Amino acid sequence: MSIQLTSISHRFGTHQVLSDISLSLADGEILCIIGPSGSGKSTLLRIAAGLEEMQSGEIALDGQRLARAGHSPPPEQRPVGLVFQDHALFPHLTVAQNVGFGLHNSQPAERDRRVKDLLNSVGLADLAARYPDTLSGGQQQRIALIRALATNPRVMLLDEPFASVDTPLRRQLRQDARQGLIQAGTSTIMVTHDPEEAMAMADRILVLVDGVAVQLDTPEALWKSPAHRFIAETIAGLQSVRGLVEAHHIVTPFGELPLANLRHNGNLAIGESIELGIRGSTIAVTGFEDGDPPQPRNAYAVDDIRFDGMHWTALVRSGRQQLRVVVSPKSRLRSGDRVALRFTNAEAVVYN
Repeated sequence: MSIQLTSISHRFGTHQVLSDISLSLADGEILCIIGPSGSGKSTLLRIAAGLEEMQSGEIALDGQRLARAGHSPPPEQRPVGLVFQDHALFPHLTVAQNVGFGLHNSQPAERDRRVKDLLNSVGLADLAARYPDTLSGGQQQRIALIRALATNPRVMLLDEPFASVDTPLRRQLRQDARQGLIQAGTSTIMVTHDPEEAMAMADRILVLVDGVAVQLDTPEALWKSPAHRFIAETIAGLQSVRGLVEAHHIVTPFGELPLANLRHNGNLAIGESIELGIRGSTIAVTGFEDGDPPQPRNAYAVDDIRFDGMHWTALVRSGRQQLRVVVSPKSRLRSGDRVALRFTNAEAVVYN
């Protein structure tokens, strides 16, 4: 076990930013923290880094207490590497000097060898004599990461490290970063607002909502069994609707969902109103193919048809609610048509 945070709570004035957050990382594990804006993600990372004074709780490293309320060593006294969105490279130092900055206790020859090896590992050895302001955003990000890795920290803390980089490069950078962290065996806590990034980078994901840990699990578990509406809509790609429990099905504004299709914890009472998430790609659309009735019973209006890069999606309306459903690229469905939805094979979960 590397780093362990226990019962971390924090306030800014009267506002509770974090409430009793606990987590622990195995050696070499990558944990991503995700949540809505203002959920406490960066505050938790700053507390772990020593940039924010601890108010309650404890941080341990390899079983030894590192910080507690009233004793919060600064970052330079913690065996952690830090990388932030703005990279924070020293503008007056060359790339090589930036990378070697934390190696001042090493012999010059050893320091130079370490810097050269690190620059080679990210394909930037030919930029050693350049200054940060002459580099692209992606190059600066790579330099910031290897500078943080240069001292072989036990833990790496990353706060939105790829946010300022364009999407195609961001995907390559996070792949390179994950491989580099795995090879270094460095336990990592990374804050991101991007669910795709969290799914691509993390071994486990911590989801914070209003300063509360609503779920901590693997990407697969969050995708299959989201415990909160934010997770369902942001990570799992589900859509939220309300339903009424009946004996064998759930009555929704768009049709009846078989109770057997519903993933839930505990018992559901007949007549109970519940909030559930439905995966739109598992809903069948009827009423527009050859052989379908021209005006299906319980038909709903199609507001729009869009191509999202992977699927054609229809936006179907019932009253004030809308539901996105995947349709065949060969379908003749058009905006303004009326369709029925079939939930026979639909996947759905009840939020806890």
